[in-house]
Amino acid sequence: MRYLSERLHTAQSGGASDEGAQQHSIAAAQRQRILAATERLVAERGCAGTSIKRIAKAAKVSSITFYDHFAGKEEAFVAAFDQAVKEVLARLREEVPANQPWPVRIREGLRVLLAAIVADPRRARMCLVEAPKGGPQLLAHYEAVLDGAVLKLREGRRLDGADENLPAPLEETTAGGLAFLLRERLEASGTDGIEEMLPRLVDIALRPYMESADAPTLSAAESP
Repeated sequence: MRYLSERLHTAQSGGASDEGAQQHSIAAAQRQRILAATERLVAERGCAGTSIKRIAKAAKVSSITFYDHFAGKEEAFVAAFDQAVKEVLARLREEVPANQPWPVRIREGLRVLLAAIVADPRRARMCLVEAPKGGPQLLAHYEAVLDGAVLKLREGRRLDGADENLPAPLEETTAGGLAFLLRERLEASGTDGIEEMLPRLVDIALRPYMESADAPTLSAAESP
């Protein structure tokens, strides 16, 4: 009897475990559909035009299920934005050679960013066009991404020959300017020809730290 009860307990435990795993898988799929719907709707309609009702309908879930995952629509906006940024950062880490000099890493980082924009215009619009116009939480996450870019740009101050008297807010201005140019281009003409912006973006990023003859040369160089 003791062995029979142990077998029954093991079977029941396994069944509960399988059911829990299935429920977890269903919840994960629901959450991913909500994030995909949020990304699409924000890109198409903006944050103001994206409601929980619309997100739920596009994700094929109920409003109750939406609230199982998110406290409100801005929390969903932030989660969709963070997921997009995480995937782009992973691509940058994979494709930008960490052992290359700082100017090359900046150039290749911008090249990968432009390629990511072309690969997913909807996601690019959400992150670069709509996020700065979102609520305070979304805006804070957008600004945190710019802060990360600021830190990368600031490494240029350590280059041999870099001007020691560069203005303190230079990197904030540069990062904001690069984002503005991309946002302006996306709003004006989408992703058509956006990769042709690479030399201009590289020149803006590098010129303050490098000899005037070097930055244009690097901006026009091919990938290593």
